[in-house]
Amino acid sequence: MNPQRPNCLNNDYNKGCKILQDAYTSLFEGFASIVRNQPGQIVGKGENLERKSLELQVQSDYCSRNHFTNTDQKSKRDTDHGSKKSKKYKGTQDGFGLTFTDSRDEKIHSEHRRTEGSMSKAWGSWAHALHQIAIHPEKHKGDLLEISEDVIVLNDMYPKARKHVLVLARTGALDCLADVQKEHLQLLKKMHDVGLKWAEKFLNENASLVFRLGYHSAPSMRQLHLHVISQDFESTHLKNKKHWNSFNTAFFRDSVDVIDEISSHGKATLKDDDKLLSMELRCHRCRSAHPNIPRLKSHIGSCQSPFPAYLLQNGRLVHAPGEPRNNAQ
Repeated sequence: MNPQRPNCLNNDYNKGCKILQDAYTSLFEGFASIVRNQPGQIVGKGENLERKSLELQVQSDYCSRNHFTNTDQKSKRDTDHGSKKSKKYKGTQDGFGLTFTDSRDEKIHSEHRRTEGSMSKAWGSWAHALHQIAIHPEKHKGDLLEISEDVIVLNDMYPKARKHVLVLARTGALDCLADVQKEHLQLLKKMHDVGLKWAEKFLNENASLVFRLGYHSAPSMRQLHLHVISQDFESTHLKNKKHWNSFNTAFFRDSVDVIDEISSHGKATLKDDDKLLSMELRCHRCRSAHPNIPRLKSHIGSCQSPFPAYLLQNGRLVHAPGEPRNNAQ
């Protein structure tokens, strides 16, 4: 260090960090603005520059915090913890109006966000996979079970049971159940019929299976899709309470009920309260409570109780002809 150098900051490290933060932020934002305005500029590069600007601010804030006293450090750390937690769940916004969120937490917490329609829902980038398949099925032929003019059938990427397929609508501007209107009734019936066809195909291979067809009230993936899922729930991908409750509470709307509601009222009833996903774990047959997923899985593997009465009505369960419902898995 040069002892003759003027001490303009008077040993105020916080002030120094703030000056550096403002200088670099201004530099990166200015450069990002120039790049964004370049003709033919790829949007992703501009966003990366803005993200770097945001990361620099966070790093500078961290540097500033390191020079607080021990007492102030603890107070600041507690405040920052709440701030960081808020950012993970709600996202942060930079000067360009772009929202940056932690994709892992966004996936968990925006998945079942209460909405009045998909237009008010902020879909994460990961949530567009099904939409892309619906638009360009020719690019995914190797992964698809069936392609028609109206629907596509594919295996769920993270199946929650032995057999778990999706019947995907190909209609535009139909992201989820909240978008469905009476004009889509024939499409819903077509999706249901295709789902039944695949359930019956699987039953021909294994008559002990039982299937349920339905929709999530607030899905995680954009583009309307019907779940065709066997009721054994034997899967390594079924890992937590949210996974279980999304298929075994009112959050899961049976296809036959959705069709009836659209036919009668022009819209489906959405049971998208987040509390449904945090309910205690209960067996979908005998309704016994269990403390965790491993204990629940161990129980349902041997549970011989009949299914609840409401599931035995109106064709909500699909099983092999003559197969005793209380013994089916």
